[in-house]
Amino acid sequence: MGMDRALLVLRSITYAYKAQRLLENHGIYSQVIRTPAEYAPSGCSYSLSVARQGARAADILRYSGIKLLKVVRNA
Repeated sequence: MGMDRALLVLRSITYAYKAQRLLENHGIYSQVIRTPAEYAPSGCSYSLSVARQGARAADILRYSGIKLLKVVRNA
């Protein structure tokens, strides 16, 4: 069972764009955004907003060795 929307929090904009390209290769569309303050674990970070397949996107990134700082469901 997937979640409708997810915010995948990453440590830098470099990782966010790398993760976005990886997800695009798997057919998952995402948008790079600045992490909202309430979800940023240590100040400034960047996130991927994934409209659908958030759980699958998080699994793909973890399997590929990209560390997620946080996953926010239905963000």
